[in-house]
Amino acid sequence: MAWVFLLAVGAGVLPAGTGDAGGVPFSASRNVPDYKASMTVRDPYPFHHKPKEYSRSVFHHDGWTRVEEIQGNEANIAYGSALDNVVLWTRRFGDEDFTRVDIDKTKPREARETGDAESRAGEACKWSEITRKGSQDGPIWLSCLSGDGIEIGEKVLFSSKELMTETRLVRLERKPVADSEVRPPKRLFDPGFWLKPFRDYPDRPADRVDFEARMTGMHSDLRILRHYPWQSEERRGKDGSVRFTVWNDLENQGINLIYSKREYSLQAFRSPLDPAQPFNQLDAERGQADLKRRDNHLGESCAWFNMTPDSADAGRMECLTPDGVPLKVDAWAWGGDGEIYTAAELKRRPVDLKEMLPPRELIEPSAWGFTVED
Repeated sequence: MAWVFLLAVGAGVLPAGTGDAGGVPFSASRNVPDYKASMTVRDPYPFHHKPKEYSRSVFHHDGWTRVEEIQGNEANIAYGSALDNVVLWTRRFGDEDFTRVDIDKTKPREARETGDAESRAGEACKWSEITRKGSQDGPIWLSCLSGDGIEIGEKVLFSSKELMTETRLVRLERKPVADSEVRPPKRLFDPGFWLKPFRDYPDRPADRVDFEARMTGMHSDLRILRHYPWQSEERRGKDGSVRFTVWNDLENQGINLIYSKREYSLQAFRSPLDPAQPFNQLDAERGQADLKRRDNHLGESCAWFNMTPDSADAGRMECLTPDGVPLKVDAWAWGGDGEIYTAAELKRRPVDLKEMLPPRELIEPSAWGFTVED
C-alpha cells in the first residue's frame, strides 16, 4: 500500500534540465513582455560518457510560461508561473500521449545580482543568483535577465562551483503569444485519463477480495478501497491535511495527491510496467514477510506481515485476514509521521473504480491556479 511510500519520499522529483527544479524561467516582475525563445541546454554532468546538448523552447504570455525540452524521442514539457510559484511538468514519448504529470506549489524565489553581465545572441543581460526562501542546501542557480526581465541564460552549479547545466539563448522574438500556447491540456487534470485500464485483467486472487475499510488513528483517519488490481487510500489528518493515492497493482499507473501545510503536490502515471523494473512508482510494497504473530479484531482473526521487508527508511506492517483485508495497519517513515490504524468499519462488497477517484476539490485545475486548454 502506498501510504508509507508517500511519507518516505513525498511528491517525487522533477527531472534535471528543466530550470531551477521548477520547470519555468525565473521572473522578477509581472511586466515581462510576451516572447518566444529558442535555447540550447548543455549538460556536462560527469555520469554521462560525454556532454550532451538538447533544444529548449520557451513561450511566455501574461506571466505564464510553457517550456519544451526535446531529447531524442522524449519531450519534457513544463507549464507554470514563476511569480505564482506553481509548476506542472509532464512527459511524452514520440507520438504517444502523456505518461506522467507532476504539479508542485513551490517556495518563492529571490534574486541577488552578482555584478556580472554579458551579451547572448545580441541580447544584454545581468546575472543574479536565485534562491528559494528557507532553502540553503543544494545546487547554485544563476539567471541572466534582459533589461525587460526575460531570462536569456541560466547556469546550475554544484556546491563546488563546477558546472552542472547551462542554458544559452539561440534566438529571441518579442511577439504576441496566444493564451492557448501557455495553458496545459485539460486531460492532465482528468482522473479518467490517468486511470483508464490498459487491458482486461485476470481474475482476482483469493487474497484480493473487494472491500471498503474505515480505520482510525491518533492523528488521522484512513479509508481503503480495493477492487483488484486497483486500490485507493485516503488519509485525512486532524490538522486538515489530505493524502490520497489510487494505483493499479499490475501497471505503473495511478494518482497521488498531498495537501498539507508542508506540501501541496500532485503526481500521476500511466504506463505499463517496465519488465526491467516491475514495480509501481506509487506502491512501496515489495513482498510479505510473515511476522509469526496473530491478532483478533472485529470478531475476525488476522496475521501480521511486514509489507516492506527490504525498506530501510520506511515501513508498513498489516494484520491481514485470510482474504487479504487489513484489520490493523502500522506505518512509519524515517523523519516523517508514523501512525497505527485500527479498522472501525469493514465491508466486503463490490467496489467500482469510480469510487476511487480523488477528491474533486483537489484535482480541479483551479485548485492549482491553472486555466486549462480544451
